Amino acid sequence: MWSRGEAVLLRYVHHGRVSRVKPMTVVEDSVRHVALFIASGSPMKTRCGLDGVPLSRDLPYAERFALPWRLCDGVWSGFHVLMLTPAGAGHSFWAIWDERFAFQEWYVNLQLPLERTRFGFDTADNVLDLVIAPDLSSWRWKDEHELEEAIRVGRFTSEEAEAVREEGRRAIATLDARAWPFDRDVRNWRPDPAWPKPELPTADEAYENVSRGQSPGHVPRRR
Repeated sequence: MWSRGEAVLLRYVHHGRVSRVKPMTVVEDSVRHVALFIASGSPMKTRCGLDGVPLSRDLPYAERFALPWRLCDGVWSGFHVLMLTPAGAGHSFWAIWDERFAFQEWYVNLQLPLERTRFGFDTADNVLDLVIAPDLSSWRWKDEHELEEAIRVGRFTSEEAEAVREEGRRAIATLDARAWPFDRDVRNWRPDPAWPKPELPTADEAYENVSRGQSPGHVPRRR
């Protein structure tokens, strides 16, 4: 287990390649859940085209999926995020503040269950997400069209995509039950000012290709 205040890496892995790296601060690491924090302005690694320009989210999913890419420097900007992930879950609840720490919304990132590494944790993004109102009164799917595109270009099968949707429904069941983390008010939470600012390592081994045995919804992934 990692200790409170330790700096770790949250790495996103795409077909064995590290595609995004965020330096995180450990808020809690227990058998029940993992809580990690990233501040706006933190350095990160992200996917870029071979020209070194970060891939724009405005590009259609199919075009982004097909482009050759490499890892390059980026910045996590605009929001402070507390990522609250139940043990073994294929989703993470994100409490999001703006740069002045005004609470904005809850976000559910659908992803592979966290896998522990010597650097911190690895996961993979599963395209579809959820947005929850700050007062928990409503929610909506996000990026449904991108999930359909992911099926079309062969990243997911229809069965795998349905498993991702089912994982989202499990997250909403947690919201409806007001279970953790919705059983408390996190809006006034703040990071400890004594925590050191996480930095990205310079060692190439932190960004080398890795393998993961899991897949969306715990069903076999098509390669």
